[in-house]
Parts: sequence; C-alpha cells; structure tokens
Amino acid sequence: MQVETIGAATLYLGDCREIAPTLPRPAALISDPPYGQELKTNIMGRGGDRRGSIFRGERQPNRWPSKITGDDEPFDPLPWLSVAEIVLFWGAHKFAERLPPGQWLVWDKLHPAGLCQGDGEAAWLNVPRPMRIYRLLWNGLCVGTAAKAECTNGQKRVHPTQKPIALMTWCIEQARVPAGGTILDPYMGAGSTGIAAVRAGHPFTGIEIEQRCFDTACRRIEAECRAQATAAAA
Repeated sequence: MQVETIGAATLYLGDCREIAPTLPRPAALISDPPYGQELKTNIMGRGGDRRGSIFRGERQPNRWPSKITGDDEPFDPLPWLSVAEIVLFWGAHKFAERLPPGQWLVWDKLHPAGLCQGDGEAAWLNVPRPMRIYRLLWNGLCVGTAAKAECTNGQKRVHPTQKPIALMTWCIEQARVPAGGTILDPYMGAGSTGIAAVRAGHPFTGIEIEQRCFDTACRRIEAECRAQATAAAA
C-alpha cells in the first residue's frame, strides 16, 4: 500500500475494501464507483482505446488500462451505506434496486439529440429531499463554461469516466457536508472529488486501486493545493 499526504488530502493506493475499514469515520462518502459497464463510454474506441486524443490533436491513441478494476461486475453499495453519515454515489441508476429511499441528483449533460449514450447520469444521496438537476455540457470537445479549464488549453480528460470538478463541487454543496468535515472517496479515479473537496476547504481521503489513476490523482490534487496556496499568498 502506498500513502501520499498532500496538504489536507491523504491518498491511498490499494483496495478500498481493505483500507476503508482501517480509517477514521468521515463526515461524508462521495464517490463514482465502477458499476459493471465495462468501459462502455462515449470517449472509448474498440478494445478500451480512445482513437487519438481529440483534445490535443494527436493521432496516436491514448491507451487506458484494459478495464477498470471492478467494472466487470455489478456494484454492491450495501457495505458502504453505514461508513459515513452522508453517502452519495454516482451511477446509482445502475444499482437503484439495492438502495433505500433517498434523494436523486441528476446531471443533465446537455447532449445534442441522437447520441447513443445517455443524456445524463443520476446520483443517490441518503437523505429524503427533492430531486435536483445540474446542467453542464460535457461531450467531447464541447463542454460547458464551468468545465472548460478541464478540457481545453492543452489539457485532456485523464480517466474514461471522469467527472467534472464543477459537478463534484455541486455534489458537496447538495450533500451539505459540515464545515471542516472529511470527505472520503473510496473509488477516487483521477481525483475530481478530491479537487472539489480542496476547493471547498474539506479534508479529503481518497483510495484508488489502479496505479496509473492514483498517480494522476496525486498530480491533480497537488496542483490544486499549490494553486490554493498561491492564491492565499497573493
């Protein structure tokens, strides 16, 4: 197991099912777990490769791992429901039958008509509140204003199921995480939840099993911490 401490963020490389039980209880669990879609996303080519990086104009394919660990079987949320007082899972429409009643958060991706992929995604939050909708265009090079910095200026998406930081910031707000409360993401991926937590002033604990994704999350969260420190010193 590898552990990196970056500001108020502590990041673990390893299996979240083994690591999470050893950690202090967080205020909130906010995550986008694998749920059995086997990399069937709208940025992937055959065999799990994206055929060239349209974000940088490159002709060579950007190769992801052959699969995301755990993405070849249904996700079971039950072991996680008691980990924190606040629990929020993206992709919950894929395993809704395993969840108790709660609030539904919907991400309207503002996709143009006719795409084979869904027009949005749903998250489940363990509180009985009305449904809320967040609208942010996120489709290849076409992204909404709140996400432009993530996919322009020479940058590219760094995870096949990457969530916009703006969306995860909204999630933290909707979850009403108490000030200073630690946010846990046991399926950290490339670290978007961690960046949103840093921006909102929350300590963050992230766990990721894939070395490549872990390294990317460390770089992204470290860059955000540096940006926050620079802004504070200005």
